[in-house]
Amino acid sequence: MQQIDWIVLAGIILFLCLMPIVLARCVKDLFRHPGSAGSGGGVVGALGVLDRIVNPAGEHVQEAQEVEQEEDGIGGE
Repeated sequence: MQQIDWIVLAGIILFLCLMPIVLARCVKDLFRHPGSAGSGGGVVGALGVLDRIVNPAGEHVQEAQEVEQEEDGIGGE
């Protein structure tokens, strides 16, 4: 085997040894703060953005149309 093969093999073995440790620490950290007030805020924001993308017939479209009409009214006078 060439030197690059040994390096790649060592990298793969190191990766396979470290990933379970990293995953276990992440899961442990998730359960460490179950009652924090700020948990889930990012998820709620992401769901709001996703709703705007997936559901274009929602209330935010009507609000945007009202703003456009107001801008047209102000600019046309």
